[in-house]
Amino acid sequence: MKRRVIRVLLSVAVGAGLLAGGMLLLIRALGERDVLYQGKSAYYWTEQIKSQNITASNRARLVLNQEIIPHLTKTMLEDTNDSKLRLALVEKLNDLPGVNIFFRPADSRRADAAVALGEFGPPAEPAVPALLQAFQGHDLPVRAPAAISLGKIHSKPEVIVPLLMSYLEVENLKEAAVQALGDYGSLSKAAIPKLLLLYKVPDKDLHHAVEEALKQIDPAAAVEAGVRIPGRPAVAPRTIDR
Repeated sequence: MKRRVIRVLLSVAVGAGLLAGGMLLLIRALGERDVLYQGKSAYYWTEQIKSQNITASNRARLVLNQEIIPHLTKTMLEDTNDSKLRLALVEKLNDLPGVNIFFRPADSRRADAAVALGEFGPPAEPAVPALLQAFQGHDLPVRAPAAISLGKIHSKPEVIVPLLMSYLEVENLKEAAVQALGDYGSLSKAAIPKLLLLYKVPDKDLHHAVEEALKQIDPAAAVEAGVRIPGRPAVAPRTIDR
């Protein structure tokens, strides 16, 4: 009898161990893994591009052009499918105590890819055609992030600044267009009249975005519009003719 009890207990222990092991393997399989480029994260390569070490910077640009931009643009434009089973399992398992599976749905992956391209700044200029495609496309989750990244890369102002200006009245995109125009700095001076009109719109987030953009584009125009800038005397906002 005693031996039988021991065998039962051992069987239960082994079964519990196998169940726990299987659960860990399932959690790892369902979780999202960081994408590495030559064994390093994208953030590592963004820092290397800024390096004063020319060899390190050149190597980072090579990795950016050959590996990172192709991967991120493919994700931004083509990553549209999610397994319903995988999403359901992640949701159920994350309800368990101590379980936290990191997994983004396809919409978030595409948007994050668009954002990541902009983090490289001007060196990511080869990604501009794909970002323009995303910005002007019909995939709403990536349009605003693509606009913001275009601003951070600030390439081809003669093409992109007028394009951004044309979206200043488009709902869900106007704030991103404002931010991107601000990143182009003085190259966006043609947008100032439209920005001054938007500055009067009763929208707190848009109001703040326009303030920041005006500071970057033309501090004098910003002050004249009533934006407070440290070190500059405040003036009464000018009246805008509609």
